[in-house]
Amino acid sequence: MINFIDNLDFTVLALIAASLVSLMTSYIGVMVVLRRIAFVGATLAQLATAGIALSGLMEIPCNLGAVIMMLLGVGFFAQQDSRQRLPSEGLIAAAYVASGALAVIFIALAPHTDSDMLGLLFGNILAVSAKDLLFMLAVLLLITATNIFFYKEFLLTSFDPMMAQALGYNVKLWNWLFYLSLGLAIATAIHTAGVLLVFSMLVLPPLTGLSLSKKWNWVWINSTITSLLAVFGGVWLSINKDLPTSASIITISCALFLLALVWQKITTRN
Repeated sequence: MINFIDNLDFTVLALIAASLVSLMTSYIGVMVVLRRIAFVGATLAQLATAGIALSGLMEIPCNLGAVIMMLLGVGFFAQQDSRQRLPSEGLIAAAYVASGALAVIFIALAPHTDSDMLGLLFGNILAVSAKDLLFMLAVLLLITATNIFFYKEFLLTSFDPMMAQALGYNVKLWNWLFYLSLGLAIATAIHTAGVLLVFSMLVLPPLTGLSLSKKWNWVWINSTITSLLAVFGGVWLSINKDLPTSASIITISCALFLLALVWQKITTRN
């Protein structure tokens, strides 16, 4: 299986990798946007980046370092309480700054070249391996199964935690599980796609889906479809015009979002 995948054309591998990233992030990104925790997603991505840099310093697998830092972030964010004295936005910002600084320090201490650092920050989908693809596929299936099986619990604890608590749900436990699935998606995707692409996929396709429809099912469907359109268009543009892959995907994703906003304005007026 691994040999078969490795023998595929690098453009096919890039499309598969980017599609897996989009599928992992576009669905769960809808919940991120609706929960108004996009900055948490950015911070988890930054923590995963620091974890990858730490992996280079300690000479351990990149995914292991990313998962370790992600788990620390999940434990921190899942314990946030609206009644705490310090505002959660400030604590999230502090975590973002600290993880960014750690990433820079780890990179400076590790024997990286400039190209390695660019790959860490922006990813290198065109150089993805078969093992990376299989690992991403396994994580995607796990996250999808979790979010489908616990759909009702995630939805209720996200948007009406007081009602969920009154019905006997352990809100903190479900929050922890949601953040765990979010962090696992980010930590898995970031080594291949880079922090910028992963964060954009968490935000732009869900915003596009929300602009195109108000029905729950269609929001997720539209988010996934526009995410895949951005991936295929971005990879094609990158290969044919010799442009950076991640930046091309993000640019098309932004264009689709702007078109969705225009469509929303037109349909609202009518």
